Amino acid sequence: MANPEHLLLLKSGALPWWSWRAEFPDIVPDLSGSNLRHINLRGANLQGVNLRGANLRESKLININLQRADLSHADLSKAQLWSGNLAGALLLNTCLAAAQLYQADLRSVEAIASQFPEADLTGADLSNANFGGADFRDAILQAADLSGANLRRGNFTRANLVDANLNHAQLQQANLNSVTALHCHLYQANLQQAQLSYAHFSGSYLYGANLQNCDLYQTDLRWADLTKADLRNTNLTYTQLRGAKLTKTKG
Repeated sequence: MANPEHLLLLKSGALPWWSWRAEFPDIVPDLSGSNLRHINLRGANLQGVNLRGANLRESKLININLQRADLSHADLSKAQLWSGNLAGALLLNTCLAAAQLYQADLRSVEAIASQFPEADLTGADLSNANFGGADFRDAILQAADLSGANLRRGNFTRANLVDANLNHAQLQQANLNSVTALHCHLYQANLQQAQLSYAHFSGSYLYGANLQNCDLYQTDLRWADLTKADLRNTNLTYTQLRGAKLTKTKG
């Protein structure tokens, strides 16, 4: 449960909150389980705050500092987090359905089983984060940076990954069916046993990618660079490969 004094300070306005945090920097504010729906915390400093299980639905969190905050099991559905800083935050089983995370910083977050369906992560930085088993169905990840991220068993069905950076990403057993990933970068990405049926990867860069045991049924790989990619035991039924670069591929 939230500390009543901490909650009162937060709701008192930006100045009292900033002053208190500056005076007592070693205190970790406890706002766990609090109801903050529709609250406007634009630009607030919530670095390291305990927001576990909090209700932040439809809240305005633009340019907020949530570095290393604990947002596990919190509800941030439809929250506005444009340019928010969530680097290193805990997002275990956190709901961010339809949240607006345009150009947000989610580097190195721990977000196992988090939910991002229909969220807008255009230009967001998700590099080196742990999104194992996360739900990104119908999410917009255009030009997002997911390099080095753990995306194992993630669900990206119908997601927009146009121009996204997935270099060195771990995508084993991920569901990428029907994604739109034109000109996507997947240099040495690991996609073993991933589902990519009906996906659109035209013009994408898959140099050295591991596609062993993948399902590429009716996948569009026209003009993609698959140099040194591993295609062993991969289902290539009706896969479109016109103009694709297949130099030194395995399988």
